Amino acid sequence: MTSHLSTTTIMSSLRMPPHGLKQLKDCRYHRHLFHPFLKAYGLGFLYYLSPRIIGLVLSKVRQRISNKKNNVVSPAIIDIFRKSSELHRFPAFCGVIIGGWHVLQPIFEKCLETVGKFSESLGAEKTTGEQRRRVATFLASASAAAVAIRQLNGRSVESPAGRTLDLTLFAIVRALDVVIGEIWTRRKAHQIHSKTFTRLDRIIEDNAAAAIFAASAAVIMFSWLYEPERLPSSYNKWITEIAEADTRLVTTLRRIRSGEFVYGKETGQAPLLQSLCEDLGLPRVWGDPAVTKRIPCEVVHHGFSKSCELHACWRFWNAWKAAFTMYLGLNFLVRLRNGLSIHTSLRAISDAAKSAAFLGTFVGTFWYTICLTRTRLGPLFWPQSDQLFLENLCVKMGCLSCGWSILVEPAYRRLEMAFFVAPRALGTFVPRKYNRKHLWKETLAFSISAGIVFTALKENPKRVKGVFGRFLGSVVL
Repeated sequence: MTSHLSTTTIMSSLRMPPHGLKQLKDCRYHRHLFHPFLKAYGLGFLYYLSPRIIGLVLSKVRQRISNKKNNVVSPAIIDIFRKSSELHRFPAFCGVIIGGWHVLQPIFEKCLETVGKFSESLGAEKTTGEQRRRVATFLASASAAAVAIRQLNGRSVESPAGRTLDLTLFAIVRALDVVIGEIWTRRKAHQIHSKTFTRLDRIIEDNAAAAIFAASAAVIMFSWLYEPERLPSSYNKWITEIAEADTRLVTTLRRIRSGEFVYGKETGQAPLLQSLCEDLGLPRVWGDPAVTKRIPCEVVHHGFSKSCELHACWRFWNAWKAAFTMYLGLNFLVRLRNGLSIHTSLRAISDAAKSAAFLGTFVGTFWYTICLTRTRLGPLFWPQSDQLFLENLCVKMGCLSCGWSILVEPAYRRLEMAFFVAPRALGTFVPRKYNRKHLWKETLAFSISAGIVFTALKENPKRVKGVFGRFLGSVVL
């Protein structure tokens, strides 16, 4: 009797409703399925295409200015369009993950409804439509994400995996934010209800984004100095340009850590800093560790001044100028779609100046902390330690302190910037290239993370924070 009832339940749940065939023939139904795919594909196409086209045009302009012959743009643009339409490129990835989710969602809901009715017939607890929808959202988005990430990795099957690592780490960080944010919100609601939400809890809540940024920045700067291979090469190059660090000085710091550069001993390291001293117009003997007891601050200051404070201000000013030019263009570009006016132009200049002040403070704090630790505070707090200990300590202190410059930025910007640097910091703990037989691990991590993010976006859009959350919500909801 029970078996007959279960079979009847399953068949009735799978039977297509009277309006099913009509719905499948309805053009609006097909538009509902294809519109998310086309919208996501189009936005992914623009995201992939725009920087490449702009970079190509700028390179051709530079070639024309330098009177080089190769100024043909059309074939290169056609090649970029051709590559962007390939299945293993980013536009197709966006279309598959968003379109696949919308296609699979009703299928999983129907399957879960069938399983639920079958379970109820066996005496199991009844599930609600909300529970089934939530699980179906997770399963559909995770399945689509797994297909999309495998497709994105399908180009070079013979080469090591790791091409999509930054994307996976970004998804993991976003998923962790959703989970931890939900736990914190429930805890906070309970504490407010029981009147146990303390001032310390408020301080933690207000400064969590700044702390995440500072910790991430410390990991990134430490890797940049000592283990640059753990960061993307383009990111390494950008940090070097912003920090204005001479490669000979950075190499010296690395050799101090490895034990090759030792004060009071002839280890063959003198030519490294001696060439720097010559370029800066400083005495050559200052760069010889066998003679000098400590690298003078003027060498670290790049010959600018004996004063550590003036040097920090000089570093701030140089970084501010470089960042202001970059941020000013971005701010004007964002406001261009709504039309420029005197008010919006002044606002763009003001926002660019504030953002540049953060980067200037970051660089200035890094170098000033190094100087303070190795020449003033270090000998004061560790009077018995040798100079090599302080040379290693000063770099660590510089890495730990520079990230707190994020406090210069307003609260909403701190969160966005924490989301930007956290995946890169997380990436320093995993190999950037790995054997393809382990690709399933990255696929699993990405699919679960994407499932969490999309489920939160469907159930509580405010849980997916920042510009990314608003952008993704406009695409998929």
